[in-house]
Amino acid sequence: MSELAENDIIEFRLNSWLENAAICGLVNILGEDHVTIKNQSIEVPLSEFVNFEEVYFNYFAKQYEKLSSFTKILAYEAEVTRQQQDNFSHFTRKDYDRLQKYLTDLKRYGTSNSYKAVYPLIESSVDIEGLLKSIKLDKLKKNELEQNREQVVERVKKLYEQLDKVYVYFKRADVQRYLPAKIQIYSVINKGYSDVSFLNRQESKGDFFEKYHQYFVSSMMNYLNEEHKKDKLTCSNCHRPIKKGDISYSFINQAGYDANRKQSNAWDFNNDLYMCPICRLMYTCIPAGFTYVYNQGLFVNDNHTLQSLIDVNKGIRLNVLELNKTDVRSKNTYAALIRTLQDQMNRQSRKEIQDIQVIRYENERYYFNLLPKHILRTINMSKEKLPQLFNAGFTLNSESHYLYPEIVDSLMNNTNLFRLIHQVLRVKATGGQVYTSSNQIMKMIEINQNFLKELIQMTPLEPQELERIRRDGYFFKKEYANKRKGDSVGHRLLNALKVNDRNAFMDILLNSYMYLNKQVPNYFTEVFSDDEHYKTIGYCFVTGMIGEAHNAEGGNENE
Repeated sequence: MSELAENDIIEFRLNSWLENAAICGLVNILGEDHVTIKNQSIEVPLSEFVNFEEVYFNYFAKQYEKLSSFTKILAYEAEVTRQQQDNFSHFTRKDYDRLQKYLTDLKRYGTSNSYKAVYPLIESSVDIEGLLKSIKLDKLKKNELEQNREQVVERVKKLYEQLDKVYVYFKRADVQRYLPAKIQIYSVINKGYSDVSFLNRQESKGDFFEKYHQYFVSSMMNYLNEEHKKDKLTCSNCHRPIKKGDISYSFINQAGYDANRKQSNAWDFNNDLYMCPICRLMYTCIPAGFTYVYNQGLFVNDNHTLQSLIDVNKGIRLNVLELNKTDVRSKNTYAALIRTLQDQMNRQSRKEIQDIQVIRYENERYYFNLLPKHILRTINMSKEKLPQLFNAGFTLNSESHYLYPEIVDSLMNNTNLFRLIHQVLRVKATGGQVYTSSNQIMKMIEINQNFLKELIQMTPLEPQELERIRRDGYFFKKEYANKRKGDSVGHRLLNALKVNDRNAFMDILLNSYMYLNKQVPNYFTEVFSDDEHYKTIGYCFVTGMIGEAHNAEGGNENE
């Protein structure tokens, strides 16, 4: 073994977010007990890379087991067993319809390319593709179950016998080894890198465990066994010596380019960005550093120490699993991020809060946000309000918008929430689809106040003051005998808020109060202090006008 692996140990050091995600992923794959974690690096014994491909693919299969189609296929077996034990005594049309839907999904999954690529690797006499195609269930006619129950149940029993054969096949040890891993290759792993080894189109068939071992593990071991004293090139990441510059960054998604085809990308047409086989293997762990839910991925580059980097991303992963217990949704990645950041800030309550970089993977691209201290404090101050907005949303131009991720996205981009508040009120005022109560809009206004307090030291209005303004808006509209006239005033006020025209807003308001012969509340004098107070007071008032009554207001207009 060469001097590059002193005492048969390889060191990986923190660097940019890309290397940090890869190192975090490597720790996740091997487990913290199998590496030595230092302040800015990890040390990994070479023995951990013996059969590394096994722990590599097994990690992804286990980590994303809940989202896997393979899990969904086997999950129905419990229903089959229950009906058989119950002798179909409680079998209903609903159960029949559910079975038909399951068979549609089973055939779709079982005949997909990922599954077909695995079947040749399984040494079995069962023709699983033929078996899946032979499974059929006729559509149930009207009242057929009630009139011919025995025949229908017998039909289902025969089908269950075929399903039992399917489950026996899918529960084989070799199927369990290959299939869950193959599914994650095209669901998770290819989000980090592509076009090499088993991810190359020409190499997509065959044993991907062997392909990974030969391309990444064996090449690293061969590199370590070679002599490198006369090497003239160095790895651009770890600065280890290399003989040839034949491993570029092109296989890493959104990070490299093909050095052979695009030579003009390099200075003087001479590319010097090459890596060693050790770093190449490390970069294959990038997908394990991120936490993915469908097409969204998240990584927090809290690189103050390596342990903090591992802990914060582990927290996101655990929170995603917790949030996805009942319903898997992409917006859960945002909720997991917020929960983890709040937990971290609670642990650091006596320390100075540090800026944190967040990397999001969406639509096959990386998006970067630096969360400065004032954003982190805003998130922490809003920890009781944000969860109340988790299921709130609205539809605009036939596109669904969920408030929770929209709010988090705005905060991460250092943007106030006035635009989002306006959108919700506009859709609500025009009778569009809104799944947001006036109370939830008020929570948004309070969160926005927290943000403005940290950003520009705005003096926030107390919650009871905001509530009073909202109530005044609600009863103000009630004073109009003509509902359409009240709605018109609300629309005009909303337009004045959008264009930030304080004079127009106050003209509309004063004329309306004069028309109703009512006194204008004193707090409206504060709209001239600054834009932030103007919009906060204005949107609270309009929320009351456009929104529904609170429980205490429903039957007592003289309150």
